[in-house]
Amino acid sequence: MPRRTLAGLFLAAASLANAAEVKTGFAARTVTVYTVKSESLGTDRKVNVLLPVDYETSTARYPVLYLLHGYSDDHTAWALMTNLTGYAARHKVIIVMPDGGLSFYVNAAGDPKAKFEDFIVKDLVAFADSNLRTIPLPRARAIAGLSMGGYGAAFLGLKHRNRYSALGSFSGALSYARMPAPPNTGAALTEQMKRRAEEMMNVMGPADSPSRTERDPFALIEKLDAATAPLIYIACGGQDFLIEGNRDFVKALAARKIPYEYREVSPRGHTWDFWDDQVRVFLDLLDTKAGWKAD
Repeated sequence: MPRRTLAGLFLAAASLANAAEVKTGFAARTVTVYTVKSESLGTDRKVNVLLPVDYETSTARYPVLYLLHGYSDDHTAWALMTNLTGYAARHKVIIVMPDGGLSFYVNAAGDPKAKFEDFIVKDLVAFADSNLRTIPLPRARAIAGLSMGGYGAAFLGLKHRNRYSALGSFSGALSYARMPAPPNTGAALTEQMKRRAEEMMNVMGPADSPSRTERDPFALIEKLDAATAPLIYIACGGQDFLIEGNRDFVKALAARKIPYEYREVSPRGHTWDFWDDQVRVFLDLLDTKAGWKAD
């Protein structure tokens, strides 16, 4: 691959750190912050929870959307930067927003203590089902996210399809596990790009290694059966630097005849206005899914 292409790839990876950064916003009064003790991580993590408007006045159990933030953000991002609370008021759903750090929501290949996949799939679901009036069944669980969180939603939603019945990826970094190793010399890589490359190696493992394949959503498509696949929603702006990976991902789904919905919107980039639109669309879509209803 040409060096300038490699440099471009790592520039895109570095951009993840800046594009989804929370700079301004307003805290939502209807959001509660919890501290979750994670056995998988051996530490506590902050989690924002948005409850349905009738939660306190009803005895119903509700479906749950696990909503993942992007690179450099945290559990506060979705409620700060979008009209999520307004959209959620029209839906009978619990929305759980964890702090995933810079983890890409995987068990890090180079750090046995950074088991963020286990935190999300095991500890967080157990916390929600034990402390909130959830419907503790796969039919009533969905996972979605933006950018890094879009990758996480695709990875976790496909790998643990017996736990989630729907996934949504908005501007997802879906090809992240497929990025090549940076050249040792001669490439126009900035220090920031090099740091991002080192972080990627720690999280994903060396290029072309089994650890990369294990964390690759594209590889998980090969294991999917159309009859048991979750509801899959993919959305990306036509001018987003991650657009090619999203197009390739839906092509891979189509090749396996896996049902999906894909929206490519132009002119839109890697921006909060796009993610604000898409979380609203995804919430509406979930209401059409069988089994997604408060009991």
